[in-house]
Amino acid sequence: MSIRTYFLAIFLPFWGISQNQTWLGAEINLKPVKKTKLTFSAQHRMNGFSEWNRTFLEGKFSAKVVQGVHVFAGQRFGISPNRHSSIDLKATTYLYRTAIGIELNPVDWFLDKSRFHLGITEQMQWAQRKFQRSNTVLRSKVSAKYDIKDFPMTPFIQWEHFYDFQRDITYTGAEVLIDGGTAAFRAFGGCIIELSKTQELQVSVGRRKNFLRENPQWILSLKYSVNLK
Repeated sequence: MSIRTYFLAIFLPFWGISQNQTWLGAEINLKPVKKTKLTFSAQHRMNGFSEWNRTFLEGKFSAKVVQGVHVFAGQRFGISPNRHSSIDLKATTYLYRTAIGIELNPVDWFLDKSRFHLGITEQMQWAQRKFQRSNTVLRSKVSAKYDIKDFPMTPFIQWEHFYDFQRDITYTGAEVLIDGGTAAFRAFGGCIIELSKTQELQVSVGRRKNFLRENPQWILSLKYSVNLK
């Protein structure tokens, strides 16, 4: 048995279990005016390799304020299987998310054109789901990537922390107590493969640890991008 066959024999059954996920996505990036970017994206998430988890459509606008500082805003619409179908007799349910944030790249403050990118992002997001309480989340992300000269692959890593301001809700006889706390940690590592001057494929593996969830969740992510000027 070859090493590749042995690896697939071990890897595929492991990834096929429902606690792990596969994400497939595509996006198009436009620059309507100088120092701005408009992104339209879609993503399909599955438990294992085939069980539908949810599907997203998202729009995002970002603008450069000064060197190394960008602000952005976005809206996401999604559908997912309805866990409460016995209540409203519908197989799917909807979810909405609005987000605003800021991204810093300190490297740009000292080097005009560097192959190394260090991103520090703070994002506030508000989500609404049917039959679930609305929540407000502060999402903090640190990412790094390096564009290797004359090489079609750009390695990257990123780490995220999710803080839910309504994570814990306690009902007492006199009042409702709401406390915030960490909802999840998530990390990804992978590479961006340059297919052409305007197309690229991002391949990564991630690990997510949710609050009160004993076992972490592994994520295989593939994203195809088209970058237009």
